[in-house]
Amino acid sequence: MTIKLKGLKLSSAVLTLLISIPMVTIFLFLFIGNTENWEHIKNTVLLDYIYNTLYIMIGVGLLTTLLGFTTAYLISLYEFSFSKIFDYALILPFAIPTYIMAFIYNGMFGISGNVTGYFLGLMDKNISEVPFWDIQSIEGAVIVMSLVLYPYVYLVCRTYLSFESSSIIEAAKTFNLNTWQILKKVILPISRPAIIAGSTLAVMEAVSDFGVMDYFGVNTFVTGIFRLWEGMGSIEDASKLASILMTFIFILILLERFQRRNKVYKSSGKDFRPITKIKLSGYQNVLAVVICFIPLFFGFLMPFVQLIFWFIDSYKTVIDEDFIELFFRTIQLGVISATVITSIALLVVYNFRINKDKTSSSLVQITKLGYSIPGAVVAVGILSFFGILNEYMLKLFDTSFLVSGTALAVVFGYLVRFIAISINNFEAGFNRIPQSYDDAAQISGIGQFKTFRKVIFPLIKNSAFASFIIIFIEVVKELPLTMVLRPFDYNTLAIRAFELNEQAQTIESAVPSMCIVIIGIISVILLTRNMKKA
Repeated sequence: MTIKLKGLKLSSAVLTLLISIPMVTIFLFLFIGNTENWEHIKNTVLLDYIYNTLYIMIGVGLLTTLLGFTTAYLISLYEFSFSKIFDYALILPFAIPTYIMAFIYNGMFGISGNVTGYFLGLMDKNISEVPFWDIQSIEGAVIVMSLVLYPYVYLVCRTYLSFESSSIIEAAKTFNLNTWQILKKVILPISRPAIIAGSTLAVMEAVSDFGVMDYFGVNTFVTGIFRLWEGMGSIEDASKLASILMTFIFILILLERFQRRNKVYKSSGKDFRPITKIKLSGYQNVLAVVICFIPLFFGFLMPFVQLIFWFIDSYKTVIDEDFIELFFRTIQLGVISATVITSIALLVVYNFRINKDKTSSSLVQITKLGYSIPGAVVAVGILSFFGILNEYMLKLFDTSFLVSGTALAVVFGYLVRFIAISINNFEAGFNRIPQSYDDAAQISGIGQFKTFRKVIFPLIKNSAFASFIIIFIEVVKELPLTMVLRPFDYNTLAIRAFELNEQAQTIESAVPSMCIVIIGIISVILLTRNMKKA
């Protein structure tokens, strides 16, 4: 058994080393000397990248907090018309990738959008004769991304508040505090860790975004990395820019962890009672419905209906044999990647459960760092590392080691980027299984493998299923990492949607976009059912 346990730890260590290679490679570029291109970037666009990235971070952080916390607060503490439907429906914007939302909003409200054209026709004027705010701007990018990303704050705050005890609110009422005072002096302070955690996730997604920024013409670190890699062919400068962005994000993570150090507001177990929801009526009921309906309408219903109309207009010209092949290729890539990532995450987490030492714990934490790094940075890290490796192989053995530009590199990129999601799922699943189950199996003389197969796996299969579904949809939606690492002429639904929009074929792009959104909706439904079952 000892040999098997050592083998499990060794496998985890090797996999962690492999997963951390792109991050270490990118980090080392911080200390490499400047090229001529880099001096030009530093003197011309670097400040723009920093300013725009900070603007996006602050804007998305504030707006997602407003939308996510407000709706979570209403759903958690009050009962009003359709509140049970809103409880699940408010998650639906997750099904629409940010770049598809940008295509739809620009197709409706841009300079040549159908809604813009309709109102100009009603007024019998052209665009230059009326005050017009162009959605293809940094402010438009903030709004579009916030409408898709607010469910991060909603879900974290909703879960957090569901574990709060009604005794906290009842205690506040004994001090004659009214509803607003309870919100300001009790609910907001105890929810602060959840708000910060949810908004940090949303901000990291926004900072990592390529599709919206490139489409709206906003210069950020990620668009700069693409220009350096694709436009100038300079992998060294792209890696250096990526290293600065990675440092930027690590500082954000450290700040988030610093703010919630020693902050514990949870009710103690013995006085816990679920919050008794207050039933709203009259104008308060209407107001609660309107507040929850606004983000759902602009974040899902309106763009989804528009997508349906465009899909009906264009599917006959877009769907052909090549498109069907593209569709199944995307599904195949999602299934293979989700299976590989879920299996490796299970191995790493199970190693920690069995060995319970600092080394195993560190392996889990290092492996999870990849999720905080933008897809473009991960891709550049992989290209840099395998490029260096290939050079040495040519010098030493006169043979090449080509991994970049293969499907293997794409799956490896997904592994680095998304394994943290899978690990979090398994950690939550294992935490619900008492350690006494393992001890009882060990005393009974049941082998480790048999214990896992007969006892542990049946108890974590819901976590494994949730992990598989989440990774699958993330892979289907992923854009920048796939664009950089894919083999030549290897497209996915996300890349096809992006390319059609770049060619000003917004209506045609609705077909691949609709496929992604439908897959996302099915995934959200499956996850919700799995959560209930768990």
